[in-house]
Amino acid sequence: MAHSVCPAERAWMLDNPLRSLLIRPNRLLRSHVRPGMTVLDVGCGPGFFTGVMAGLVGPEGTVIAADLQPEMLDLTKEKMIRKGLIDRVILHKTASETLHLNESGFVDFAIGFHMVHEVPSPRTLFAEVFDCLKPGGIFLVSEPKGHVKTEEFSQEMMEAQAAGFLIMREQHSLFEHQVLLKKP
Repeated sequence: MAHSVCPAERAWMLDNPLRSLLIRPNRLLRSHVRPGMTVLDVGCGPGFFTGVMAGLVGPEGTVIAADLQPEMLDLTKEKMIRKGLIDRVILHKTASETLHLNESGFVDFAIGFHMVHEVPSPRTLFAEVFDCLKPGGIFLVSEPKGHVKTEEFSQEMMEAQAAGFLIMREQHSLFEHQVLLKKP
């Protein structure tokens, strides 16, 4: 599996109108994210999902936008300021080996979109997200088929299950592997 991170110079590829049409982030998230929730955007990049989630959690909710690259966090911050949503977003700098989230059981929902293949240890990532989630919390994971073969995705799911997750729903489309994981 590849372990290189999409550089901030390519942020435009991660946050553009065409990608919004293909992925439809509001449709993807609206059944999982509700007002007042605390949600985690793992590997938020330039905030493609962060803004949608900030709208869905409402003024009483919180989005933790977590990324390794300060430049991506800067782009997310600028976007959230422009949208008037910065007051419900916490920008969080991770390390390459850890999310550095020191609290347990405080997140209702997390998303890791096209990023698990970029981390050095998926096992560590799944364990840390599992720890952050409340019981019954959901982790939506999606990986691009162009970077992650079916066998590699299966290995990632074994790591997720080893961390304690239950697989609720798994689907594969022409372009991606996607799974809903639940903390019992």
